[in-house]
Amino acid sequence: MSEKSYLVQKYARLKLGNQYSLIGYSMAGEESVVQVPELNVCFDIGRAPQFCLSSDFVCITHGHMDHIAGLAYYFSQKKFQGMKPGTVLVPAEIESSVLRLLAVWREIERQPTPFNIVPMKADQLHEVRRDFGIRAIATHHAGVSLGYVLVSIREKLKPEYLTIPGEELVKMRADGIEIQYRLEVPLITYLGDTSYGPVFDHPDVINAETLITECTFYEPDHKSRAKAGRHLHALDLARVLPRLKNKHVIITHVSRRTGVRRAKSILKKTAHEELLANVQFLMDFENSTPSGDIDDVVQGPGD
Repeated sequence: MSEKSYLVQKYARLKLGNQYSLIGYSMAGEESVVQVPELNVCFDIGRAPQFCLSSDFVCITHGHMDHIAGLAYYFSQKKFQGMKPGTVLVPAEIESSVLRLLAVWREIERQPTPFNIVPMKADQLHEVRRDFGIRAIATHHAGVSLGYVLVSIREKLKPEYLTIPGEELVKMRADGIEIQYRLEVPLITYLGDTSYGPVFDHPDVINAETLITECTFYEPDHKSRAKAGRHLHALDLARVLPRLKNKHVIITHVSRRTGVRRAKSILKKTAHEELLANVQFLMDFENSTPSGDIDDVVQGPGD
């Protein structure tokens, strides 16, 4: 019987309609990294698996090792492979610590690995392009933590000008009249680690096309564990689901203590069935048809 190499790690791939997909891995305490390749963004960095190098923007939710351990490796590998430096958004409160960490790695490696660190505060928007930005939102975890929203930024003609001919609109704009308004549409919201709280009333959480939220604890006697670690319990998720308007809800950060199979079973008993129609578990390897393909990504040791 052949043994599977310890160097092979399974990463999930989920298709979100016709436009976007998710690639990643999220297991409580081990690693969290979720990429949206079509939008050039990675949420958290985990241990910096190979696929995340193709993302030029990384959004770090908080400073726990399973979410940020591979940060220096991400920058180093981008340089090693001739890629442009990545841009990493971090909570402003940990910026100085992150900079010290990267400075130490520069000293250890004896090479000036380039990096871009952007400190973020809750409700701050980092404009990637004129039509696309990343907004930070406050979450409720141990210490400082942020969630992130991928935002489509659009300019729309004000309703009162819809019947005016194009030539007149051009003249009005030349005269300095504001004929358009800014529309921000939340595409994908990622919460990282969080407990139940006001974040679930945030419009970008409720209305995003896709919501990626943790739910770490499921067993009835684990409610105290969820509270102590400031994580979501299945009972909390059941309270949240009725107010959500998302097309897709992706559950991350299940613990090995429970496992995805049992987590799904408990959630079905906890929330109304109709509320679970658009809910998927990122790490649902046992049910790969609705959850997407599974990629075996080989990661070898660094040189």
